[in-house]
Amino acid sequence: MLILRRYLSTRSILTPNLLTLLSERGLIHQFAGDRNVLVSALQKRKVGFYAGVDPTAPSLHLGHLLPLMVLFWAWSLGHDVVSLVGGATAKVGDPTGRLRSREKTREGVKRHDADALGRQMEGVWGRVGQYADRHGYAERGSWKLLNNETWLGELSVMRYMRMLENVRIGPMLGKETVRMKMERGDGMSYPEFSYPLLQAIDWWHLFERHGVQVQVGGGDQYGNITAGMHLVSSLVGEGDIGDRPMGLTVPLLTTASGDKFGKSAGNAVWLDAEMTSPFDLYGFLVGSSDEDVERYLKLFTFLPLHDIFAVMEKHRADPSKRRAQHVLASEVLELVHGSETALKARQEHEALHNPAKLTQQEGIFLPAQVVESTFPRLLHRAGLAASKSEASRLIASGGAYVAQQTVEPVKFVPIGSEDQPSQFVHNKTLVLRMGKWKTRVIHLH
Repeated sequence: MLILRRYLSTRSILTPNLLTLLSERGLIHQFAGDRNVLVSALQKRKVGFYAGVDPTAPSLHLGHLLPLMVLFWAWSLGHDVVSLVGGATAKVGDPTGRLRSREKTREGVKRHDADALGRQMEGVWGRVGQYADRHGYAERGSWKLLNNETWLGELSVMRYMRMLENVRIGPMLGKETVRMKMERGDGMSYPEFSYPLLQAIDWWHLFERHGVQVQVGGGDQYGNITAGMHLVSSLVGEGDIGDRPMGLTVPLLTTASGDKFGKSAGNAVWLDAEMTSPFDLYGFLVGSSDEDVERYLKLFTFLPLHDIFAVMEKHRADPSKRRAQHVLASEVLELVHGSETALKARQEHEALHNPAKLTQQEGIFLPAQVVESTFPRLLHRAGLAASKSEASRLIASGGAYVAQQTVEPVKFVPIGSEDQPSQFVHNKTLVLRMGKWKTRVIHLH
């Protein structure tokens, strides 16, 4: 444990206890280790935290923000953090919660996704500093962006075997992921079975080289975190109780009705502006239900709790104005894309409800004759449906809308099977919406 202590400042951090703050905001789902020991350590010295993301896509999605929010808070209160890109572990694929193995991806695609994720994290972290400053959190720890390809890619088979000599198969076979995949799924490969051990080696490396004591993971990562704690302890020894590895999980991102958001759920809201535009991200957040918005404000923003309570009090006085949802959307957009983009997205959404401003709204430009075609063709052309047949299904299920611009505020109505696009054109502008939040303003020329 002497190695760990080299990285830990002994100065007192005169800020709110991080663990208390995270608990009050609902960011802690489960805790692994001695909670009281970590509370004490956080009051006395810097503590190292890390969270990892495997690049299974070229962008983070909204669900990834939850473990990152823990890192943002830790860093803003003076602790040291590491954002880890799982360039190596992505080649294996985390089997947690899956009945079928992940589809194989070409090596070049994996490298591209890892590079894209790294660039995105660097951009977000740059904006987090500005966001934290605005909310009065000026004390900074250190922040590092690492890729586990650096050490796992160089790990020899014999070194790997020696590191795992104290690992017992019995507990691993008893894990729910293994049992479910073996009994109800397509079986489990040895690389998948070994995934928690690779993640554990990540932690050992970060513990030894960067003083990382606490791993932060999603709500389904508790088993992987405890496996990592045991491996790290077996490799470095038990040592002082205050220096032992610990972990925490954040809740899975769900709505009040229990619907899950994430790439595997098929409805990911991406943080990359090319994959989910800032306008659409704002729209998604403004569409949050009254039952969800207070919880989301606590999870995704740095707003003090008393400010959140004040926002909710004003919101409840007139829920139709969606004050709380607009605050949520503005805060998250500022965190992810910056204050200028957040302001622009808010102005664009306010313009959606004002017929006079719609003609000035940014959008896509299409030839005027497209309105003589059908709505399925137009929805596909506007990028709101992957195909005309998908657009037809959306219309049939009541999931596609068109704006009635002749009323104020603008009203969105379901597209009927007999409706024609030309009926809804106003001042050479047509506005379409898919679901609750994906909107396209179409300017005809």
